[in-house]
Amino acid sequence: MLEYTFRIRHEGCWTENLNDRFPDISAAIIYSYRLLGISITMIEATNVSDADAFVEWLNDHEVMTVAQLVSYDADRETAFVSLAGDYETDTEPVLNVLLRNRCFPTVPATVTGGREHWSVIASDHEQVSRTHEELQKIGHVEVDSLRTPELDRLLTGLSEVKQAVQDLSPRQREVLGRAIDEGYYDSPRGCNIADLAEQDTANTSTVGEHLRRSEAKILKAVAPLLSRPKRNKETGRNRKTKP
Repeated sequence: MLEYTFRIRHEGCWTENLNDRFPDISAAIIYSYRLLGISITMIEATNVSDADAFVEWLNDHEVMTVAQLVSYDADRETAFVSLAGDYETDTEPVLNVLLRNRCFPTVPATVTGGREHWSVIASDHEQVSRTHEELQKIGHVEVDSLRTPELDRLLTGLSEVKQAVQDLSPRQREVLGRAIDEGYYDSPRGCNIADLAEQDTANTSTVGEHLRRSEAKILKAVAPLLSRPKRNKETGRNRKTKP
């Protein structure tokens, strides 16, 4: 099993010149599939100050059949847009190439700086080589990494995170969910603890305590997935390994 991470400037695709028209917008490809010759895609775009102009630009793109605004949060400047595209051979969707070669995305692809960023799982080097050759036919490809994923560690970590979420009390889940929905963890923050308390029956101190306890449980479960230097228990300093 191999993890193949790459960037591609997808020639002729909307992703190639998105940032030429909208320099600040970043997009994530939530899903994409091909149906009766039409590619159906859902994207989440951030830093969208004018949703109508953004959707109009997508509608006018040469590979698009139709672009439709699904939802728009003006406060967060976030838009969900559904796309239908009639791709020709030289602008085939990247996901088609990946799935045809049995390479499966591990996270949604992101679009920044005129490039699509993908991370996929493949069975062997032959699959990766074949996929890479086909991708080069539709754009310029830059490989970020090719490595054996730590699947056991990843699966164990995900199981622990899931258990940590399940271990939250109903009140902790309620307060944490509201904080996420209201943009407490956005950058910049969409609200503060006082704002959250106004929507709750508890006071500011209690809401803050619910958040801290929830965060502690989840972060302790996430910690083993992070690659970081170990700390010396006696000094509290990071240990340095000799070269």
